[in-house]
Amino acid sequence: MTGAVCATHISNWPIAWSEESCLIGAEWQLILSCEHASNKVPDRYGGLFEAVSDLLSSHRAFDIGAAELARRWSNISEAPLVQGRVSRLLIDLNRSSHHPALFSEFSRPLPKTERQKLLKTWHEPYRQQLCGIVQDHLAAGRRVLHLSLHSFAPVLNGVVRMADIGLLYDPRRSMERSFCLGWQRLLRDNGLRVRRNYPYRGVAIGMVTLLRRRFSPSDYIGIELEINQSFPEGKTSDWRKLQHQLIESFERMQTGCGHGSR
Repeated sequence: MTGAVCATHISNWPIAWSEESCLIGAEWQLILSCEHASNKVPDRYGGLFEAVSDLLSSHRAFDIGAAELARRWSNISEAPLVQGRVSRLLIDLNRSSHHPALFSEFSRPLPKTERQKLLKTWHEPYRQQLCGIVQDHLAAGRRVLHLSLHSFAPVLNGVVRMADIGLLYDPRRSMERSFCLGWQRLLRDNGLRVRRNYPYRGVAIGMVTLLRRRFSPSDYIGIELEINQSFPEGKTSDWRKLQHQLIESFERMQTGCGHGSR
């Protein structure tokens, strides 16, 4: 696996999530991940996609714009970033090893030995790396706020997605819920259409849900940030503005609880 942590320094931003008060602490560490960062397919498997090569540049192959946002965020914040290096059409790094959609219709017909090789080469190392980073910070006395960055197609199966931003979380975990409520308010103040647990449920199977099972709500906050692909595929100025709004509003949530938005 060639996924890498893209920062060596530790960010000790204070983080706040209470709707009513600022519960800030330098012991919280931001960690970024981008499971669907890449549309790359190793040469060994290129033949699987010869008849559908255009598909590799579509939203089915990767989350358009998510990697760009993740890298910019990591560079600005010095937060660690773990990013996928292979297309989800080959193997989906955001699915469990037993999920029926782990392999696409193109890779599912591969012999079992080849599918096991994909698991060993790409899937397991990615998960081990991200879990290891979280564990290392917890062992060092820091708690973790993990942002998993994704994007969604503006229209899927003829249905228009009515949001610019989606904030996905587990409603049963109070700090995740409070943080997303406050962040939603800040982003809406910027004129953005922001919905919670849309266009997917925050408890759907993925890397964040795996980590929630492993780490307690007091030590780990996991949020999936979903971006409408109309921004990275639209005007460059609008896309850059959205990236700034996301990063700046997140920083405000950490340092000021978003109170200025009320």
